[in-house]
Amino acid sequence: MKKIQYVKLLGLLTVLLLLNISCKDDDTLLRGSGITEQSWSTNQTYFASAEQTLTFTFTTLSSWTAQNSSAALLSLDNDAGNSGKNTIKITVHKSSQEQGTITIKVNGYSSTSNIKIQLSNDNVEGYEINYSVDQYLKEKDLWNDDYKLLTPNFKQAYDAFLRNTLLSMTTNTLDKKRNSNGTYSLFSFIQKLDPDLQSSRSAKEKKNLEYNYGFVNFVAVQTRNTSNIVFVIQGVHKGSSADKAGLKRGMEIAEINNQKITKLIQPSSPTSIEVKDKDGKVYTIDSGPIYVNPIIHHQVNEQTGYLVYSAFESGFDQELFDVFKEFKNQGIEELILDLRYNGGGDVTSANLISSCIAGDFCIGKTFASYRYNDGRMKALNNQRPIQKFVYSLYDNLNTSLSDGGLNLRKIYCLVTDDSASASELVINALRGIDIEVVLIGTTTHGKNVGMEGVELTVDTDKYLLFPITFQAYNAKGFGDFENGFTPDYEINENKPNGEYFEGYGDFGTESDPLYAKAISLISGTDLVTTTPTRAANQAKEQAQIIATPNLNRIGMIK
Repeated sequence: MKKIQYVKLLGLLTVLLLLNISCKDDDTLLRGSGITEQSWSTNQTYFASAEQTLTFTFTTLSSWTAQNSSAALLSLDNDAGNSGKNTIKITVHKSSQEQGTITIKVNGYSSTSNIKIQLSNDNVEGYEINYSVDQYLKEKDLWNDDYKLLTPNFKQAYDAFLRNTLLSMTTNTLDKKRNSNGTYSLFSFIQKLDPDLQSSRSAKEKKNLEYNYGFVNFVAVQTRNTSNIVFVIQGVHKGSSADKAGLKRGMEIAEINNQKITKLIQPSSPTSIEVKDKDGKVYTIDSGPIYVNPIIHHQVNEQTGYLVYSAFESGFDQELFDVFKEFKNQGIEELILDLRYNGGGDVTSANLISSCIAGDFCIGKTFASYRYNDGRMKALNNQRPIQKFVYSLYDNLNTSLSDGGLNLRKIYCLVTDDSASASELVINALRGIDIEVVLIGTTTHGKNVGMEGVELTVDTDKYLLFPITFQAYNAKGFGDFENGFTPDYEINENKPNGEYFEGYGDFGTESDPLYAKAISLISGTDLVTTTPTRAANQAKEQAQIIATPNLNRIGMIK
């Protein structure tokens, strides 16, 4: 009996010894891949055309080797290297094998990292930039943890790649906007730069050229029981071709180049067109390119200032500041800020306009604070970085804003669903320091998140990428305005007195119902508004709004 127990004990010790030896062998390899940084994702496939070279970077903790699964398809500039920062270039060749894998093995580590590459036979324009877009989204997108779990299809056009990839996410609810027809649109966008246009987001003091006839926006109107559609002009940019031709707010365009209007498309090249109004008068206009002035109209009437501002464009900050200096010199006591067609723009310009309105009341106070993705917030100890009002020194103009400081405690703001992003940022920032903002119009669009744009280059092509990377809060910590701001006085300018469209009155006149309401609140006198363009024939025409094309991007851009 003792002998049997001794044999069992000896066998158990032998097993334990063998296990111990085995564990020691495993311990000679460290866990992980030994790669601390890599520019590729192991769960993605990279598409490339024949004879195209892809470049990848990585940092290793030891020497490394690269194995090629398909020498006919792929060739490497080097297949081994030392620890530290490394670069590997992979050239793709025409081959019957369309897929291949490069495996990076770091000496002394247990796992490997794979670069999967597929030969692209389709000529998809601009797909090469998708890899750079992918890297930026992994780093900066507000919901990048969700994004990193995706397996994107890189072999798409650059705009389709961004749209399809972001729409496949589930957590980016502040980037998606559900449309009335059940589809979704995105605030994030990418655009390919025209080499003939001077454009730069890195030098914000410069104005940006664009192809533009000069229209702020339109509304599409159809006369009841007919198929006749006209596009009614909501505003015109000063100095534009449309402005010089005499086209104005409220005018109705019935034909373009002798064709009935079905839709409007933003021009993408220098073009000239003929537009015909409903009375048959023809206007010839061209698309420039021009510097689009967002200051549509301003005036002072009995110590009330009025400004119509269509976009926060930092290239026009000097012109904007000049308006506020004029307001201050004329001693205005009330301000009507018209943002009804303003989809947003540069955060810097939003800060300028807010600082001028608040004046001395904003000195040293918080304009906004910003929440980034979890990784970036962790690096900031989960403390939202604060941006102060820039009243004392505005960097873009290198000056104090005191010459345009109005020291107002209350303003009237005209808004619609087209008032978004940086426009809503101004409303929220002013309310954050207890300046009363009275809203007149309809509920604003609802965009409490913004973008940090980046210029990306592939070959000779340049792209501007603007993904959602932050959420904005005011000094009181409020930032949940994704459903928009509800007006204090609800007036729909498209049908202020009933069911049908009656036309638009001129900016800054009592024929504009939103402006008239603001004046009545300031003066304490009820005003009777009329819109003469259609009011006389309202019963006969019964025109209805069928669409509001949005010619402006929606943005809160840092």
